[in-house]
Amino acid sequence: MTSLARAARSASLRPSTCKLSLGLAPRSRGFHVAASVRRSFLSSLLQTAKSNNPITSQWYGQPTHETHPELVSPAEVTHGIAKSEYEARRQKLVRDMPAGSTVVLFSSRMYFVSPHVFHGFRQDTDFFYLTGWNEPDSVAVIEKSATAGRGYTMVMFVNPKDPKKEVWEGPRNGIEAAVSLFGADEARPVAELRKYAAKLTGRLQDRKSRDGACIFADLDTEHGLLRSKECDAFRDQLKRDNLGSLIRRLSPLVQQLRLIKSSAEIQLMREAGRISALGFGQLMQRCRPGLSESTLQAVFEHATQMALVSQHEDGSVVDRSALSRPAYVPVFASGEHAL
Repeated sequence: MTSLARAARSASLRPSTCKLSLGLAPRSRGFHVAASVRRSFLSSLLQTAKSNNPITSQWYGQPTHETHPELVSPAEVTHGIAKSEYEARRQKLVRDMPAGSTVVLFSSRMYFVSPHVFHGFRQDTDFFYLTGWNEPDSVAVIEKSATAGRGYTMVMFVNPKDPKKEVWEGPRNGIEAAVSLFGADEARPVAELRKYAAKLTGRLQDRKSRDGACIFADLDTEHGLLRSKECDAFRDQLKRDNLGSLIRRLSPLVQQLRLIKSSAEIQLMREAGRISALGFGQLMQRCRPGLSESTLQAVFEHATQMALVSQHEDGSVVDRSALSRPAYVPVFASGEHAL
């Protein structure tokens, strides 16, 4: 039996597939970016970084319009999903929360096979749904605010550009892109989260008595999912400040948002169905007695991957599909193992 769904390509290009793209950028430790000053100054920084690196044509940690215009349009953060749609998701999320409430999102961790060899990365579903950011060890803090133009402010804590690490791990988006591309009001190195968390909990103490503010976050390890290591530090901070009673589960609220799909999401789902159907067709043609389950799984995965490739009349090929990886591991079983 096989089960496959495809996920957006913008959520798929992690280090193992971007390794030849070196993300060199000016040193950004301690560099805070405000939305009001970002465009011209940041553009000059990034252009300088790009021009000083003749080897690399891609210097973000995931496809962007600048690096992959055939996949991501100028208005999109990830393929098929516009920046305005990500913003609308965040607005809907905070709309019914008590005044002054805070959402804290933690990315997934990177898992290693051995000290220097990593598994393929898959972002935390809720983190990606609300930000489009596809890197590990990242945190997004969304605070409901009546004075903010869009009803909230968002601060992202991410890994700064680090040329030496990016040679091996692949390019990073960097602090500047969190503001200019992903819609954060401010971005900081993830190492500064603990200092920021101490100030945040102080503000929450005041809001608790005044507005009934809550903290919406998933700090557990449900279904064995280990979130960013920064999650543990934040949880410890809440315990030290006796704010455990303010914590509310975030995941149920995000799941409610995802019940009704947008037209853009429906289009991606239809493409996923088309590719999966092609994979099943190839599998049924190749299936025969004597083939192992692992071999049939390889046939199916190869067929769905090749379904992403288009071939022109002149024989040239191009890989421009929005989808590029399974959303979950296919399940193959035969004989007495079958369900």
